[in-house]
Amino acid sequence: MYADILILGQLLSGPKHGYEIKKNVQEALGESFEINNNLLYPALRRFLTMGAISKKIEKTEGKPDRHIYLLTNAGEEIFNELIRDFPRKSAANSLDFMVRVALFDRLEPDVQLEILRKRLTVLEEEMGRYRKFDEVHTENRFTAEVIHFNRTQTEHEWTWVKKLMLIAQSAASASDHEETTF
Repeated sequence: MYADILILGQLLSGPKHGYEIKKNVQEALGESFEINNNLLYPALRRFLTMGAISKKIEKTEGKPDRHIYLLTNAGEEIFNELIRDFPRKSAANSLDFMVRVALFDRLEPDVQLEILRKRLTVLEEEMGRYRKFDEVHTENRFTAEVIHFNRTQTEHEWTWVKKLMLIAQSAASASDHEETTF
């Protein structure tokens, strides 16, 4: 699902061709979020069929025509629905979570907080599983190292998510204060 959000998110800033979408995503978010052609072009065709985007063809001399994709109003609505929809399965997926955090400027603080709470629940469940591993001694030293590494990473992310929650709560409070002063 995160790929759909990234593709539509790229078109929020204006029309782009496929390669430009891929390049911008990778430059902004790194190789972990790479969108390959087998993912990008079927998604673009699906979005065209749904009416989420439109396409114009730019003729170029001596080269293949360039297909420029534009976000429609329906596409912006679909993007907003996709970014807000954060079921348990998405909350357990690091990439789905990170994409939403990267686009938090498009979400209201209360929606940000809901996403953060769901991710925090997943992290707390993972930390509980790691505590159980501590009770069981493994003979494989490298398995123990992997478990320790993952636990440390999860604890670090938990701390980061708590920090993001404070930022979102502060923004929500400021927003509430603005509404009551008008």
